Amino acid sequence: MKIAGIYLAAGNSSRMGSDKLALPVGTMTVGSLALETALKSLLDEVYIITNTAEAKWLPDAMKSNEKVTILTCSTANDGQSESLRCGIEQAQIEQMDAVIVMLADQPFITVQMLEKMITCMKKNPSCRFVATTYEQTITPPVLFSSAMYPDLLKLRGDKGARALLQGDFLQTGKLYPCTDKRLVFDIDTKEDYQVLKSIEKMK
Repeated sequence: MKIAGIYLAAGNSSRMGSDKLALPVGTMTVGSLALETALKSLLDEVYIITNTAEAKWLPDAMKSNEKVTILTCSTANDGQSESLRCGIEQAQIEQMDAVIVMLADQPFITVQMLEKMITCMKKNPSCRFVATTYEQTITPPVLFSSAMYPDLLKLRGDKGARALLQGDFLQTGKLYPCTDKRLVFDIDTKEDYQVLKSIEKMK
């Protein structure tokens, strides 16, 4: 089973006021933290979806990683679905059996989280998705089987993949509960960034 990560990194950081993915965290950047996790995992490929070819937050070593494909989404400002569709189309081209949708501003996801989801999908090949939940709310990362690609490609505007995961459809996949809020914490504001830096200092 071939599985790719779709690494959504094309947001405009409107709440931060500057490119949040380029903010420094020790020797890393906000955007490179979860990417490092993805590259260490069992994912076969990682598609980095950006809104600019520059991607200043992305270290050269990661750019040249053999797993990495950088996709510039020119319509990213039209909503998250545009970036998602860019990744799904690449997954179809490369005949990926599944994808894990990840956010570049979720710095604390772990290799263990990703690999539990991958293992779950491999053990349940008829499963259409494996979704992370926190306090009964679905949150990235979310794994989708290739059977979901047509539905994902129909999303428009600022609707993310979570728009599909509701009602009776939830019976077609698996939910992976997360009990540690930090693992699904995302960086949107300057206050969030200060929290991130304080946690990193404690490591």
